[in-house]
Amino acid sequence: MGLRDISVAEAQRRLEAFLTKQMREALRAIEYRLAPFDAEPSDASLADCALGQVKLRHVVGAADCTYLVGDALVVQIQLNVHRFVVVYRVPAHEALDAASLQPRLERWRIGAEHAGWTIGWRDALGPEEPPQRLVEIYCYAVAEPDFLVDELQQMYWRTDIVQMTRYFMLEMRRFGVRLSPARHGAESMPSALA
Repeated sequence: MGLRDISVAEAQRRLEAFLTKQMREALRAIEYRLAPFDAEPSDASLADCALGQVKLRHVVGAADCTYLVGDALVVQIQLNVHRFVVVYRVPAHEALDAASLQPRLERWRIGAEHAGWTIGWRDALGPEEPPQRLVEIYCYAVAEPDFLVDELQQMYWRTDIVQMTRYFMLEMRRFGVRLSPARHGAESMPSALA
């Protein structure tokens, strides 16, 4: 079955399911309980070991969803049938801006681009009053046109977004960049990220 074999309503349902169900569950795996070293593989699944907390903000019919990963990272995923935009929003504390953050994330950018993402940077203002200064990191990618009907493609992009987000958080921790404006001092990272 190809994309042209489903109705627009079914395509919309699949898009909503990817954003609000699949991605929410997948992002929970950013934090997970590690299995002990043993001679045999563990029977525990990633879903069983997932510890991450993920909240979402979404309006039915919109082609995007915003996630709060843990209590620190705000991530927005936009999906237009098979074109992705993932946006990471980092509070711009003190001298932090897009120009100063970009070189710190060079290793992360190389990995993301190897997987098919194009990365962009910009300084922005948040919607609250008074507006908060932010750095937004945009990640653009295009899946195959039959993305919504191809479970293997969905698995690839879902897993890649999780890995890209996990290593984004690790790099932020490594450089001491606070992700949440509500916290002061160093961020506490999930046990699987430590």
